[in-house]
Amino acid sequence: MNVLNDEPNGLRRDMTPQADSFATSPRLTENQQTFQTAHPAVDGVVVRVRAPAVADVMGGIAEESGSPVLTATLGMSFIVSMWRIAGDSLRVRLVPEAGQGSAHDVVMPMSAIASPVEQAAAIVAACKTSGAEWAAAACLAVQRAIAQTVIDKPAGGFAVLLQTDFPADVDLGRHTVMAAGVIEALTRLENKPTDRAIKARLCSDAAAVITGVRSVRTALTSIGGAADGSLLQIKFHPQLSGEPLALPPGVTLTALRTSLARPVTQERLIDTRLCAEMGQTIILGYHGGDGHPGAPRIERLSSITPNEYVERFKDIFPQKITGKQYTAKFGELRGLNGHLAPDDTYKVRSRAEHHIYENRRVHEFSTCISRARRSNSLEAMIEAGELMYASHWSHSQRCGIGGVEPDRLVACIRKFGPAAGLFGAKVTGGGHGGEMVVLLRDDPAAHAALARAVQEAQTMSSRPVQTYRGSLAGAELSAV
Repeated sequence: MNVLNDEPNGLRRDMTPQADSFATSPRLTENQQTFQTAHPAVDGVVVRVRAPAVADVMGGIAEESGSPVLTATLGMSFIVSMWRIAGDSLRVRLVPEAGQGSAHDVVMPMSAIASPVEQAAAIVAACKTSGAEWAAAACLAVQRAIAQTVIDKPAGGFAVLLQTDFPADVDLGRHTVMAAGVIEALTRLENKPTDRAIKARLCSDAAAVITGVRSVRTALTSIGGAADGSLLQIKFHPQLSGEPLALPPGVTLTALRTSLARPVTQERLIDTRLCAEMGQTIILGYHGGDGHPGAPRIERLSSITPNEYVERFKDIFPQKITGKQYTAKFGELRGLNGHLAPDDTYKVRSRAEHHIYENRRVHEFSTCISRARRSNSLEAMIEAGELMYASHWSHSQRCGIGGVEPDRLVACIRKFGPAAGLFGAKVTGGGHGGEMVVLLRDDPAAHAALARAVQEAQTMSSRPVQTYRGSLAGAELSAV
């Protein structure tokens, strides 16, 4: 019998979750009362929501090419309290370390917050000048909601209290997650029920001003993710949607983080995104030129199968091309914040290959997870893990996202393998390439095996590795 462990009933059931000491800490309420005493709510209405951290499981940056992606919430969050205040200002306070740390404050005039979208960079600059770069995502989220008329321009101001157990050096969607919590709190406070997809785009657009890269998947997951550990299966075409994909009983995800000697820069992520758009622009102008005059028009990289890519398209993607050469041959890119630098070299073929093959891997991974849940198949879980390893290799080798340290982590995890309950691991694309996600059996033996693998990797790299467990409901479902 093919089962995921040796228990007679197959998969081991989920362990009892640990108490959520962050959400239940009395300090959360004490901090809110202190801030509210200094800046009272003019109508007595206070809204509090919780937006969880997010990890890419499969697909990730392939969002840019139309591929479905799989994401998961994690067991850390921003708890956002918000209320209306007298005066014409947005007052934001951050209390880190699960509400136990020292408070940081910033005040922005509502005249700046209620400015057109084009003034977003000025808000970021003002936050930096005030020594409050951490507040930019919150300020931009409010600005976007007003500029896009999701809420009416307020007569007064707002107070926003951010309390978080995000470690200071952890990404896991930090900017987008903060924006998600603020948008959810704001729409509730203003009694403006808003479609989840609209809220996700507001959050993504706000965070993109800071990061240079949009991530609708992260926003959608932080807003609408499930609390039971299910993945969120996000599809972008023909329309944006998100459906849960339950993991098999007794299987879970864990996030890891390590620092890199050579961190992946934000420019690398933007470069990868630009290359994907360059590849899509190339195929938009390519129709019937390869001896297939009746071939359907292909508008997205995700529309190309690996076989079609090898047979029809591989040779039309340049391995390397400068921005100047590309523009002269194919024209300007449209619809992106980024732009091609004339003298920079872009590796279009390898980046396009990642998106094409990753799209296939996402579909196959979803099938494996569904088959394992339905039939208790160990083989299906092993296959899902192998797809994660392939995705990790592609992120590293085709896109340059990752590094020596996460590669060592993956190698150590793979050495222990399914026999120890460790099925797969891959880089997520966050944390300068040092954040990862692991698919494993949720029992003490598997978690102990992961700890041993982490210890081995730490010894080889001489760099600490943090482990983050648990999952939380998205902001729409939060009750704190």
